[in-house]
Amino acid sequence: MKNQWRLLSAIFLILIIVVFALLNTQKVKLDLFLWQPEFPLVLVVILAVLLGVLIAVLLSMVTIYQLRKEIKEFQTREAQLDAEYQDKYQKKLTDTQVKYQQQINQLKNKIAKQ
Repeated sequence: MKNQWRLLSAIFLILIIVVFALLNTQKVKLDLFLWQPEFPLVLVVILAVLLGVLIAVLLSMVTIYQLRKEIKEFQTREAQLDAEYQDKYQKKLTDTQVKYQQQINQLKNKIAKQ
């Protein structure tokens, strides 16, 4: 069903573009510095839209690259913090085990003396 809606949307968009092109066939004069060519209005509008889309895509790619770099930095920092946490946890666990083992040994010695 989703693909059918995409197909219908694409057909509708193509129809709009065709109607737009047929309604805008008159020639327009562009001033490009020293060159002044004439093009159909529909071609000028479509090229302007495509240029706008290209600029938007390029700008979004820069943003996506920056965000990916930021994500990678956060993942690296997370791994460092996780390693630090694991080290601290192991040290505290070892210290606690040593402390309890000493207490066990003291109690065994007390029992053995009695």
